[in-house]
Amino acid sequence: MRTSLLFLLYAHTCMALAAPSPLKIYLWEDTLASEVQQQWQAETGIALSLSHFDNDDERSLLMMKNPQLPFDVVVLDNVSAQIYGRLGAFEKLSQLEGRQHNGVKWNQACGDYAIPYFWGTVGVAYRKSAISQPPTTWQEFVSPPPDLHGRIGMLNDSTETFLPILYSLGLSPTTDDISQLKQAYPKLMAFSDYILTYDYVLSYIRSGDASQLDMALAYSGDHYSLNRFYQQDLWSFTVPKGELFVWVDCLAVSRYSENKQAAKHFLEFLMRPQVAASNATNIKAATPNLSAMKLLPDWYVNDASLFPAPERIENARVDSELSADNIGIRTKIINQLLKRHEAKH
Repeated sequence: MRTSLLFLLYAHTCMALAAPSPLKIYLWEDTLASEVQQQWQAETGIALSLSHFDNDDERSLLMMKNPQLPFDVVVLDNVSAQIYGRLGAFEKLSQLEGRQHNGVKWNQACGDYAIPYFWGTVGVAYRKSAISQPPTTWQEFVSPPPDLHGRIGMLNDSTETFLPILYSLGLSPTTDDISQLKQAYPKLMAFSDYILTYDYVLSYIRSGDASQLDMALAYSGDHYSLNRFYQQDLWSFTVPKGELFVWVDCLAVSRYSENKQAAKHFLEFLMRPQVAASNATNIKAATPNLSAMKLLPDWYVNDASLFPAPERIENARVDSELSADNIGIRTKIINQLLKRHEAKH
């Protein structure tokens, strides 16, 4: 009996030692399909441990304080991917198997130290029962009718917070011209009187009672996440006229990961056309994987909320790097906005 017990303890210890460590992933919530997670674990036996952020600046601030984050794979915007890649925070991925499936512009956006994961546009998510005619211009968004005052959500981000006002003024959301930021400042302050929250719309909805929120600055695909949360078709999405502003989410492998080989294998797995297609249709976000696009159904490919007209995409502005001085000024303005907002709420 004693021998059998010792054998069982020994076998259990060996199994524990043999079990591969979970891959630790840092990403936006609701951006990795459960079906894809299950397929990965079935094929490899490697579990995935997911941690979430809801703000690009929040994630970047965490990385600035400590580049040695306790994650193997990090999802980040294309600008941060380029910056932290240059700083040596990530593994070089230019030779990773599967990159050839992605569109050239998306590979270039993420650079040599990351691979493109999803892309999309910045626009307006709105509750259909409250808004029958969503804003068609950014001027309409920042000058809402009285019944929407105090019922609008914004984003706390060094670029997106400024985007509606700057576009309404005919200016670039990534302008480095201090005089243009000064021109936008009083309008930002006036617009803040109409804002219910500066929390990301998905985070705000999930945090509790969100019955007062009818419209929000959001990313394409967010309305699908909102509808999944409510299990009803309550929200829709529109992009006002004018220049499109495109975001690109990238996947990077931490230089400090102790599981680099598995992390790179996971990225190659996600770039398989069949896997990328499954992930895209479940998440309902635009895939950069051109091979996967050939496998996708018409309802997905023809979804205008995910894929605007080709001429708009061709002339779109892809999120780009801001200077340190520019970010500093924008941060000060955002802090003033938040203080004003908190004082009134």
